[in-house]
Amino acid sequence: MDDFQNQISRLRKNPIFAAAFDKRRAQAEVAFQIRRLRESKGWTQKDLAEKVGCSQQAISAIEQAGYTRHSLPLLRRIAVALDADVLVAIVPKRAA
Repeated sequence: MDDFQNQISRLRKNPIFAAAFDKRRAQAEVAFQIRRLRESKGWTQKDLAEKVGCSQQAISAIEQAGYTRHSLPLLRRIAVALDADVLVAIVPKRAA
């Protein structure tokens, strides 16, 4: 494991850090997946926005790692446009 991973592993032992890290990681992952799928189709943000029925600015915001206003209906519209599925899972936390 590299130094960064060791540092993250050590910090994640702190429950406050772990909760904040997990929250931000989930937000960043959604943004990354949408952008990756959009770019794999060769689409601009404006192209995706037209297919979803929203503004380019909305797509830009959604593709930001810190975006916090995700809604399932919007994610489903984006997924349909990208020929993808939305998966939501509630899983037990790992034992400390």
